[in-house]
Amino acid sequence: MSETENKFEVLCESVLKTVNEGAFSHGTLLECEDEEQSLRLARLIANALVCTGKNKPCGECAACRKAMGNNHPDICETDGRTKKSDAFTVDSVREIRGNAFIVPNEANVKVYILKNGQNMNEQAQNAILKILEEPPSYVYFIILTSQKSKMLETVLSRVSVYSLAVSNQNITDEEKECVRELTAAILSPNELKLMEHTSKYIKNNRLAGKILELFSTVCRDALVQKSGFSGDFLFPQEVSALCGSLTAKSLMRLVEVCNDLGLSVKRNINNNLLTVRMCYELKRAIGR
Repeated sequence: MSETENKFEVLCESVLKTVNEGAFSHGTLLECEDEEQSLRLARLIANALVCTGKNKPCGECAACRKAMGNNHPDICETDGRTKKSDAFTVDSVREIRGNAFIVPNEANVKVYILKNGQNMNEQAQNAILKILEEPPSYVYFIILTSQKSKMLETVLSRVSVYSLAVSNQNITDEEKECVRELTAAILSPNELKLMEHTSKYIKNNRLAGKILELFSTVCRDALVQKSGFSGDFLFPQEVSALCGSLTAKSLMRLVEVCNDLGLSVKRNINNNLLTVRMCYELKRAIGR
């Protein structure tokens, strides 16, 4: 099994756990270069959300059988790449938004899978944003994209982001050292270590954004290793250290915190405020 497949299996396991715990986000974005793989995960999530069994998806209830046959009336799929247009139109998104307020037919929830979200133009994204901000309690949106960068920051701030995209960016020696230092600071019992490290970013938001992105990947790799899989990780020592010291729940929280802080960096948040938030949110993610 390849490293990408390992990560996919771990991601499936992690996401289904949040569904069974009743903690799954009403807005989710799946970033993956493999369309079939991301659609497979989206359908698995949708199946779990409509399932009436205990261990979702049970695969045995009537809802599961319909979901697995792709004919459940409360699971709706829309593709942003059609013969007529290569983008979601604002009118089609408004129609989806209107339908979302109609109560489910059979299940307790309605699930919308929006494929090729990178083709959603700015108007369409702003239209979907309105319901992502205040969705009905029974509605879930799963946006699939091969390029998260094509999505508006306002949309990204309203969804939980899961990424299996492969990064081909070059990493400098300075960035590698910062990732190692950040890992050591988070695991150190001396809380001043993290404060000292985050102070490096007071005058360098660009570096902060890159380190948060890289550290998020390290945490995901640690989740892979904690699940019993091995891989050719970019930061093997840091992955092993996090895997051995933190719970899977803490690692997942760190990934979410890194994503959230990364969006703050893109909004050019005040540097001093950013470093304070980094220190506070990263410590809170591991229960300190």
